[in-house]
Amino acid sequence: MSDATCTALQLANFWQDVTVDLAKDRVYLPLALFEKHGYSERELFQKTFTPAFREVMKDAVDVARELFLEGLPLVGTVNRRLAFDLDLFSRGGLQVLRKIERQGYDVLRKRPHVNKVERVRLLLGAMLRTVAERAA
Repeated sequence: MSDATCTALQLANFWQDVTVDLAKDRVYLPLALFEKHGYSERELFQKTFTPAFREVMKDAVDVARELFLEGLPLVGTVNRRLAFDLDLFSRGGLQVLRKIERQGYDVLRKRPHVNKVERVRLLLGAMLRTVAERAA
């Protein structure tokens, strides 16, 4: 569960920062997905958003989400402080993935980010779940 959580967090960060990484000549999206959907590295570096890129990102987001969901039960197995952190970071990562989906998987024109209101909701939710879990 720990490996799944750590991997999911890293993937969510990569998917959020596709253009940031491109500026550093880094590509973390699996090239196998490019092949699968008929998208090229050249198109990526030109920041060309196409239906093929949407499918690349959809597959990448789906993998990260599955890993987050696989890792979430870890929250119930650790001490309260660590449970709070795990819950907050995991649900924050899931929120990033939802933001990517809501913008049609177009991370080339706009970097998805969690705004202040969403951060407060995530914080309060983590606090409530941590207290409820320990009370049960």
